Amino acid sequence: MFLKFKINNELLGILYMLLCQFSFATNDAFVNVIYQKYDEMFALNQIIFIRGIFTLFFISLFLYIKNKLHFKKMFSSRELTLRGVLEALSALFFFIGIALLPFAQVYILLSAAPILLTALSAIFLKEKVRWIRWSAVLLGFGGVIVVINPGKLEFGYYFIFPILAAIMLSIRDMYTKNFKKDYPSLQIAFMTCLVVTILFGLLSFYKFYDFSLMDIFILFIAAFFLALGYIFSIATIKIALVSATSTFRYSVILWGILYGYFLFDEVPSTNSYIGALIIIISGLIILSRQKKLGEIK
Repeated sequence: MFLKFKINNELLGILYMLLCQFSFATNDAFVNVIYQKYDEMFALNQIIFIRGIFTLFFISLFLYIKNKLHFKKMFSSRELTLRGVLEALSALFFFIGIALLPFAQVYILLSAAPILLTALSAIFLKEKVRWIRWSAVLLGFGGVIVVINPGKLEFGYYFIFPILAAIMLSIRDMYTKNFKKDYPSLQIAFMTCLVVTILFGLLSFYKFYDFSLMDIFILFIAAFFLALGYIFSIATIKIALVSATSTFRYSVILWGILYGYFLFDEVPSTNSYIGALIIIISGLIILSRQKKLGEIK
């Protein structure tokens, strides 16, 4: 007699979130593998452009299967286009950070995005943020300073790029909150990916690189994982409460550390570990407070 195990929605949502973060980190790791082969900043433009074409194919295929591939609706939406522009700017800063900083450190600094979102929402959207969350925001900024380690600045001022990426993500999320229409998540992902691909495609004209078939294949696999990341992120939201799964978003830092160590021979500094812990604690306090106030479920 076989034992039957029943997985509730929360556990399944957590699993999807872990797979989501693993997929995103794997995609970025493959991109970094190709970049390090050429070791020129401008190579990133062509890398992201080619990966974007493949990702659009995968997302389009899934939208077609779900009968939601409505080009007219997507292309006529200024909301989706502007959101895509914000995402494209974030991607630009993020991949510059990937090129110049240790792999894991970029993820640690990018994890400050929810903290920045809380601060920016209070300032620009006039959302009520009381002393507990403001304390968590200050704690998170303290964690960022620990990671940066201003007394040493081992990597100079390159830390600014993942922070700029986190700021752009926060602005993107603030803008998304005010959408007048309700768009399917994959349509948002498609338009976001399209704008990012167009931007890096235009930048690719500056310098062309002769990629090998193996390079193209690796980018095809990277695109597959990026599309999987989008799909798992949507599945997570649909199947479980945000409050039950958001904590596991920080698992991307673990994947960043593992990929950094095994693929790029990087060992994070003690400051990076301590700062990451502080940022995670800060994010969890904000998340807990939002749940208590009923802002998330």
